[in-house]
Amino acid sequence: MELLRLLLLFFHLAGFAAMVGGFFYQMRVKQPEIGGYMIGGAIGQAVTGAALIGVRYALDLPVNNPKMGLKLGLDLVLLVLAVVGVRQRVKRPAVFYGVGALAVLTAAVAVFWK
Repeated sequence: MELLRLLLLFFHLAGFAAMVGGFFYQMRVKQPEIGGYMIGGAIGQAVTGAALIGVRYALDLPVNNPKMGLKLGLDLVLLVLAVVGVRQRVKRPAVFYGVGALAVLTAAVAVFWK
């Protein structure tokens, strides 16, 4: 079960890397836009995050429910913004920067909220 937890954590971090890495990569171009990899990263983070909570419950490890609820909520808002950003005809920079800010905020909640 510990191996499963570590694999889920690895893929959770890979989803974060896809979102933030894609965000910083797109910032280099003149018209930044949200790519499909950012949607994949957001889906990956939401799914693996929920699975990580389930594994923690199965292992009788403590779970900070308010923190996990906030992180899941941020992940879902991030996913909706990413989908909206990909489907827009006219690309709006506010949606792009909102996705990047929410990705970083989600990581900050994970690190700083004990």
